[in-house]
Amino acid sequence: MEIQTMETLGKMGGTAALGIAAIGSSIGIGLAGTAAIGAWKKAYAQGKGALFTLLVFAGAPMSQTIYGMILMIFINNAVAENPQNWAAYLGAGIFGGMGMAVSSWFQGKAGAAAADALNETGKGFANYLMVLGVVETIALFVLVFSQMAF
Repeated sequence: MEIQTMETLGKMGGTAALGIAAIGSSIGIGLAGTAAIGAWKKAYAQGKGALFTLLVFAGAPMSQTIYGMILMIFINNAVAENPQNWAAYLGAGIFGGMGMAVSSWFQGKAGAAAADALNETGKGFANYLMVLGVVETIALFVLVFSQMAF
């Protein structure tokens, strides 16, 4: 296989890491954002003020896209040095991106529950944020361990 083809296939791994992570972030943001909007609507309907802090829960899954970008940069730099390892880079990008995507998807689900709970009770913001942090940790593990794979 010629070098240019190997480089192209390896860089596809970087693009996959970013793209797949961004898909997960979009899903997670959509889930948590929808819950935040519903909570705001309920608060307005009851004549209460809306909690701006619910935006934290909606935006939390966005960070996995940044992790996907970091992995993409790492993969693209590695491809430039060792294009013959293109299959490892492609696999790391695809599976790393998938791990980040699922993390952000479920972070969005947890963020949706957090938005609802905080809006109902006005209590527990730090607790809910800790759960989102634990889910986020999986994406960080995926980023670091993917980089260690090659």
